[in-house]
Amino acid sequence: MPLLSVKNLSFSYPESEKPALTDVSFSVEHGEYAVILGANGSGKSTLARIVAGFLQAGGGTVELAEGARTGIVFQYPKDQIVSGIVSRDTAFGPENLKLSPAEVEQRVIESLSVSGLLDRADSRTNALSLGQTQKLAISGILALHPDLLVLDEATSMLDPESRSDVLDFLDACHKRGQSILHITHDYEEACRAQHVIAIQDGTILFNGTQEQFSANTALVRHLFGDPIQPKVRKDDDFATAELSLAFRDICFSYDDRPVLKNLNLDVYKGSLTAITGISGAGKSTLLEIASGLLKPNGGTVYADDYPSLALQDSQAALFEPYAADDVAFGLKNQGVSGKKLKHLVAEAMELVGLPFDSFADRPTQHLSGGEKRKLSIAGIIAMNTNVLLFDEPTSGIDPISRKQLLLTLQKLARSGKTILFSTHRMEEAAFADRAIHMENGAIVSDSAKKPLAPAESITLKTQQSLAGAKMLSKLRKTAAFATAPAKVNGIIQKLPPVWKYVAFLAVFISSVCMSHIALAAAMAVASVTYAVLAKYPVRRLFTSFLKVLPWMLAYCLIQLIFIPARPGEIHFTEWKWFMVTPFKIKLCVLALIRVFGALSAVQVFLYSTGEKEILEGFSSLLKPLALLHIPVRSLVVVIEIIFRFIPILIEEASSIIKTQLERGGLGDAKGFFTKIKILFPLFIPLIIQTLHRAEVLADALTARYF
Repeated sequence: MPLLSVKNLSFSYPESEKPALTDVSFSVEHGEYAVILGANGSGKSTLARIVAGFLQAGGGTVELAEGARTGIVFQYPKDQIVSGIVSRDTAFGPENLKLSPAEVEQRVIESLSVSGLLDRADSRTNALSLGQTQKLAISGILALHPDLLVLDEATSMLDPESRSDVLDFLDACHKRGQSILHITHDYEEACRAQHVIAIQDGTILFNGTQEQFSANTALVRHLFGDPIQPKVRKDDDFATAELSLAFRDICFSYDDRPVLKNLNLDVYKGSLTAITGISGAGKSTLLEIASGLLKPNGGTVYADDYPSLALQDSQAALFEPYAADDVAFGLKNQGVSGKKLKHLVAEAMELVGLPFDSFADRPTQHLSGGEKRKLSIAGIIAMNTNVLLFDEPTSGIDPISRKQLLLTLQKLARSGKTILFSTHRMEEAAFADRAIHMENGAIVSDSAKKPLAPAESITLKTQQSLAGAKMLSKLRKTAAFATAPAKVNGIIQKLPPVWKYVAFLAVFISSVCMSHIALAAAMAVASVTYAVLAKYPVRRLFTSFLKVLPWMLAYCLIQLIFIPARPGEIHFTEWKWFMVTPFKIKLCVLALIRVFGALSAVQVFLYSTGEKEILEGFSSLLKPLALLHIPVRSLVVVIEIIFRFIPILIEEASSIIKTQLERGGLGDAKGFFTKIKILFPLFIPLIIQTLHRAEVLADALTARYF
């Protein structure tokens, strides 16, 4: 019996008139390496989710060999991660299988060693590069020892070096006997497999050996198209070109980590310019600075129009429920309506290969990964600005659509638009009018022969950063504080995890429970002492308290209005329901002192205690409950998920803000109520994305057999 047998499989989504899969049949043998090919929307990911047990087939059967287990790696590696620490994330699956601690530790070491991440075992998962995150996602599934490893376009967002590492990693797994079912758009990856399956419009187009597939040149051409032809460049290509976008002495750092260093670049009107470089080279940062989403630490950006940026994370860049509405969002903010709005939306969707008649009413969350990327690009093209920026626009797109998109970008450039895009594919950079390569935040090569324009000759207007850049900066600082303790060696930091809890709970509970002002004040002093012992900046305690003080004063005002005075009390002042008495003053002062002490305790605890220590200490505190057969592990997992979900929500909010800023959804608000009015459109998209992220996280937990 084969390891996997799929017979006459069919499936339809409730909102779709067209079936996603129709009469699909194939098998995967024990120890076999199989790939599934097909265009965006052909049904590949749907098939993978059915095989992995996330979707129930509408018809037909999916059979695994008796006792066999599947493990699926999602298309977006960040969706796969369930813990904030590398080693804990890898251990999560084996722990759910109720293996012994020794066996869990052995699998963690084995999986991280194979993936090359053992030296990052204690690192935070959000500190990994995208390539390392992809390896971690695979490691977490390999630690389950699945009989069938399913990968859903798991290399589509990686740079060439990281992609090569992951593919070599998979080859090594296969040599050890691992069965693999790899969904991909890449011909090279298809050639690494023994068995090739091609799907078109939900049906099997080809099912055979790799040799048979490679020999079928007509089929290969049908799936991958003709190779992208490189641009024939001349030394005088930009001799008479007009300057459209200029960067002068741009410097930028994330906290203490420098990303861009005195970068200078001229981009010309009507040109198609590609930027290459490994993940972390500074490509995305440069594009976000150009669009005003980041404010450089030094230097100036000049532009002849406000640049519009299509973000790399297309999944987070879509927040309207239906495709056409998402493309129309920016145009509506420009005041476009009626027939003109529909025409421009349809035109932009057609340009990226999403016919308006077929996709206008499609729910955005039910589109394939490649279709989502096309839709996010259409939303930026529809804005019709003179300078268009695209961050990895072809990631996750099938080869034929990739070529069509590049031709679209070329067409836009020929119409006079300035197009700047980043890519990991050298053939795409060769296709562009100009290729720029970045390393470590600096430009190391540039195919353009034209020298930089002298600073005094630049006549473009200075590109001002958006007001939203400050908002995004605050979100990054909040995320850093919420997810990583400071690297300070204070007395509190040296305590074992359980004693850190004891110290925190003693200060926190005492601060909240004291009912006498003198005792509450003493606990406030104790909270400051707690901060000093942890080497927490005391000034920050008072700064944080000042931020919540207006809300506390509002609470005190409610106390003064609604809490009844005690009989015989002195009334210092009285007006209708409002009265000030000694008892009410005591309640207000006590509330302020309590909040200061409790807030300080929480801040210092998060500052001095890492996630791993928080979870270890929590487990130690709950050990007595385990003797009563209370599911302690489930409680610990809940805390672990909270730690993972907080930075996810902050990242989601940041992505929504970026998208709305790029499409004119937010402005420079002045005044409290104006800011509230402008921020209101963020709430519903954030709720929608939060629900989606919760669903994705639930899938990630299910994939680890929780």
